Amino acid sequence: MLDTVKLFTKDFDIAKLNNFQQSVTTAYATGEVKSEKLFCNTEAGHFDIKQQGADRCLFFSASVPKLLYGTSLQEAQEQDFEKTLQEMAVQFRKAGVIVDKEAYSSMAVSRIDYCRNVPVQHSIVDYLALLRNCSFGKRNRTSWKTETVLFFNGSQEFTAYNKVLEVKGSPVQSAAAGITPSTPENILRFESRLKAAEVVKRVLHCRSFLDCWNFKLAKEKLLQDFDSIIQNVGQQLELNFMEDTGRLLALREKSRYSWQLFIAEKGIPLFLAQYNNDFELIKKLLLTAYQRRQAFYILKQLKLFYAEHRTPQDRHLLKELREKLAA
Repeated sequence: MLDTVKLFTKDFDIAKLNNFQQSVTTAYATGEVKSEKLFCNTEAGHFDIKQQGADRCLFFSASVPKLLYGTSLQEAQEQDFEKTLQEMAVQFRKAGVIVDKEAYSSMAVSRIDYCRNVPVQHSIVDYLALLRNCSFGKRNRTSWKTETVLFFNGSQEFTAYNKVLEVKGSPVQSAAAGITPSTPENILRFESRLKAAEVVKRVLHCRSFLDCWNFKLAKEKLLQDFDSIIQNVGQQLELNFMEDTGRLLALREKSRYSWQLFIAEKGIPLFLAQYNNDFELIKKLLLTAYQRRQAFYILKQLKLFYAEHRTPQDRHLLKELREKLAA
């Protein structure tokens, strides 16, 4: 249930033989040094040494599943903590970082991503089309190309995406996970990301890596975020409706083919899914931009398409997702 973690400590040393490189940022006009850091990339982690106030701090970030299994498709298990510490120690030795053996588990957390792979029964686009009408701090971003919906409010993110599709994009991960181009894309990955040390402490009420390695806490956080966005379905749908109204009116001013241009941006299946096949709401949208005759003609075409491509209505997709997250 853990993916990316970013840990930091001020109690460390660097070996004489190390693999760190220096990065210096200077002002173009004056040559003044604006920032300076040391960094090192290993095959399974990234190290930075940066000045934090009066202290020099070491930051280490890694995907725990990649650290353990070579791929983020496989989930870390609760009993994997000691093994994770051992793999971290390997990366630290490769970088040339010296820390006490007992220090790994007590390192402070400045980012943690809790995650869950949810096997789904239907097309992942069906689930994403439902989820994108929700809100999390009133902001979201959707990429149909990568089949991802991201909700964010600055300090936290909650995302759902096609995990197998993402892994297929990496030959190294695909090989480690046994994924081929023909592997079914039936894993919807949920991630709850806390991206600052003060946020981790405030939200989770814990600070160390050991304390954050809590699978009960991870499940509770994922469910809390899921329930939070589902409560706001109606609100976000109204916001999408207003956006679509504005887009239709703008296209109508520019072209006699405004509807064709509008629907080409989304595609009819996604358009209907985003409106939950609510033809009354779609009619309301069309009547804001077109005369009744044209609006009802478009509505008729949409209903014909829906009738020809109808899927079983009683899927209860959101209920399915929540039950699997809670399992």
